Amino acid sequence: MSDALPKEVGRAIRVLRQLHGLTYAEFAEKARLSATYLRQVERGERDLGLGALALIAQGLNCDARLLLPGDGRSPVSAVVADRFDRAPEALQEALLFLLIEPDDSPKKQAILALINEDPERARLRSRPRPEERGSRGSAPSSSSRRGR
Repeated sequence: MSDALPKEVGRAIRVLRQLHGLTYAEFAEKARLSATYLRQVERGERDLGLGALALIAQGLNCDARLLLPGDGRSPVSAVVADRFDRAPEALQEALLFLLIEPDDSPKKQAILALINEDPERARLRSRPRPEERGSRGSAPSSSSRRGR
């Protein structure tokens, strides 16, 4: 049981750091702690004192209590639920789509490729319609895309 608390707190810290888009170096500067120490805390390998917890919360611009388990929910789910509830409805729908849609769905793969900034994979790879095919049923030539 003693190993569970540092892992839960570390998980909450990692989620908040990632939600803020902070690298370890940026986070370390804001929290005034070393990046190595913060990595170990996030992995649940180091116990936190109250002083370090306060500095980490300051670096994440949050209340330290948000990093601690409570009210029957893990700190990670509390952070994610709060961010989800404050997100615009369109973003909420997109997130739910990504969670529910099967991984092999072409639409989901295209969205994930856009998120990962992979324009080649981002194009929906749908088959050309029969009317778009050449006389022998082949796909249109790439010359039709030269204007881009």
